[in-house]
Amino acid sequence: MLKKIFHMAKVALQLVTVIALGFGISLGTYISVQQSLRAPSASERSSLENISSDLNSKERRSVIMSRQSILQILSASPKRSGFAKMSGTYIEYDDRFYVITAAHGVQGECSQFFVATDGEHIYECIRYVLVDQRIDYAIVEIPRIPNRTPASLSEVTPSNREWLQETSVLNEVFYTGYPNGLGPLTFRGSVAGISDEDYILLHSYAWPGSSGSGVFSYDGNMIGIVIALNVGFTAAGYDVLEDLVIVTPLYMIDWDAAYEIMDEPAPSGDTGDTGE
Repeated sequence: MLKKIFHMAKVALQLVTVIALGFGISLGTYISVQQSLRAPSASERSSLENISSDLNSKERRSVIMSRQSILQILSASPKRSGFAKMSGTYIEYDDRFYVITAAHGVQGECSQFFVATDGEHIYECIRYVLVDQRIDYAIVEIPRIPNRTPASLSEVTPSNREWLQETSVLNEVFYTGYPNGLGPLTFRGSVAGISDEDYILLHSYAWPGSSGSGVFSYDGNMIGIVIALNVGFTAAGYDVLEDLVIVTPLYMIDWDAAYEIMDEPAPSGDTGDTGE
């Protein structure tokens, strides 16, 4: 008798499992069909994660890192009206957070240096770590930003020997920025060569506002910071070569000085030091 009851219970359990599995498959199919018929929302279309499925895994990783770590930089000075608008890359080091950007747009004291992730949220500067106007880079400590993912400095900085590949001609790169205040917009490019001053030259595109954008390589390393377009003298006068982008490579940053400051406790107030 018990054996018969056990057999009936087993059969009943199998039927319930089959019914539940069938229901789950049907429900999944229904949801999938409904999703395919529904037009994407504006937020879905503009999402940082809306990236082409045609990219291979390496390209996708670099582009996602570039987009998830992008910040818009606003810097003001009492001597000038309005804001300087640039781009920057959100990074993490030893559980603290920073933005790496170009120095030429850093105008005033730290209390007047802002990082905006969108039109609604603004994050104030904690301190300037290094601002080198000559080489053209800036490292600024900022608060944690909830809706951005920082690039880990220890993971994205190329090692010594990696620089040979990262600076090789036609090495593929990606960067995200806010040209003319628009964006974030993502661009593809390639290394065209190295300047006499050891800056990286990219075949890509940039406009005012792109300065400070972090350039990521095909291998997922952050190799530099967009600082300028090439300007040359022609028969018609000075002209801008819009598809030749000048990049400050990370190997030109004084990392010994930067890490020494980054390892210190954060100040309670603004240092006001721009490094000039």
